[in-house]
Amino acid sequence: MGTEIWGSSSRGVAIRPIEETDLERMAQLRADMRVWTQLGDISMVNLKSQQDWFRGLQGDPCRRYFILCSASRDFLGIVRMDEIDWINRSVRVGGDILPEFHRQGYGAKMFELLKKYCFDFLNMHRLWLLVLEDNRPARELYLKAGFTEEGRQRQAIFRDGRYQDYIMMSLLRDGRDSERP
Repeated sequence: MGTEIWGSSSRGVAIRPIEETDLERMAQLRADMRVWTQLGDISMVNLKSQQDWFRGLQGDPCRRYFILCSASRDFLGIVRMDEIDWINRSVRVGGDILPEFHRQGYGAKMFELLKKYCFDFLNMHRLWLLVLEDNRPARELYLKAGFTEEGRQRQAIFRDGRYQDYIMMSLLRDGRDSERP
């Protein structure tokens, strides 16, 4: 593929830039009900809308997206960094792992990699995210990664016939685990 890969072989995962050849797999991941029902935006996507999104991403200094991969898998999921605030050193982070790789430790490895990249290379001070209150596995992952709940958008998201809180969690550079990826 010839794409530059960044990551830690000791953790078993890496990130690489998105290529046009990834767009179909990204659209399929986003179309999976197990994924889109956990997101704030439930817009349906197809390959054309994914291509339009990809073109809009180019040159946007406030958004960085990557593919999560390993030595044996070229595509494990998507890593998101958006709402990058270069002045206040804050960034919203997230990611989506292919459902067949859930509960195999890839989410934890992805967040360790994200923390290292954001804190040690981008000089960010604060990482933050939003998560649905019913998404218990994700909330547990974020807590283990060192994130702290800092607030709620009460009944902000409508899913499956009812409203849920949208929970904001964050991690400060000084508050991260001393264990380094």
